[in-house]
Amino acid sequence: MPENTRIKIMIVDDDQDDFIITSEYIRHIPGTSFEIDWCPRYNDALKYMTTRSHDLYFVDYRLGAKSGVDLLKEALQNNVEEPIILLTGKGNYNVDIEAMQLGAVDYLIKTELSIEKMERSIRYALERAATIKALKANERKYRSIFEKSKDIVFITDDHLNFRDVNIAVMPMLGYSREEVLDMNLIDIVDQAQHKKFLQQTMLGKKAINDWEVSVITKSGEKKSFILTASYEDSYSDSGYIQGIFHDITNLKRVEKATLQAEKLAAAGRLVRTLAHE
Repeated sequence: MPENTRIKIMIVDDDQDDFIITSEYIRHIPGTSFEIDWCPRYNDALKYMTTRSHDLYFVDYRLGAKSGVDLLKEALQNNVEEPIILLTGKGNYNVDIEAMQLGAVDYLIKTELSIEKMERSIRYALERAATIKALKANERKYRSIFEKSKDIVFITDDHLNFRDVNIAVMPMLGYSREEVLDMNLIDIVDQAQHKKFLQQTMLGKKAINDWEVSVITKSGEKKSFILTASYEDSYSDSGYIQGIFHDITNLKRVEKATLQAEKLAAAGRLVRTLAHE
């Protein structure tokens, strides 16, 4: 932890003696400055958490009629992002596992507390919270890019079933996002040989770059797109495919019109040449 950093900590414990003992361990951590508050009541603690009043919460397992695990559950339901460390008088493996699954960053037994253990737990909790906050900020940034792109940006599973797609799909293809999420990427590709090529390429090479492909809209119209897609590994899943469709329909129309104009001009020149002979 950085020196001279003012960190706001709340200890949620209905036993004032335990609060004093826990807070003393925290106050004696060298090189730090903490603002420590006590909250003995469950409902008040939840209000503080939902208003993000503190940087870190220590929550006792026993809180009258309810438990610290109950508070964890409600904090999770209310999208509380600040780190929560669960305290208990005795070790309990099942409580430990449940608390960690619910999002607690640590589980400490009061009788085993020490200044060193407390320092390590707080440091880890704050570092983890900072990492998660940065990841969420990046996620929001890239989600904004994803949603605002004028190209069709999509994600499928490794079988090419759509998992996500941005709103550009509606004006370009006529499908709603909900309709697309019930479809396979192959469903919108025109021509059997193109469908087969796409499947084999993604299965073998795991990537396709700047491939010109004809796509069928909901109304049956055929449009030209440039498709770029790649397979990405996922630590928590079987992997996914991300890709972009760039619409070149108007460009193809202009190219076709230009070609026709050039052909007509060449024919005119030929007729004039023959007329002079």
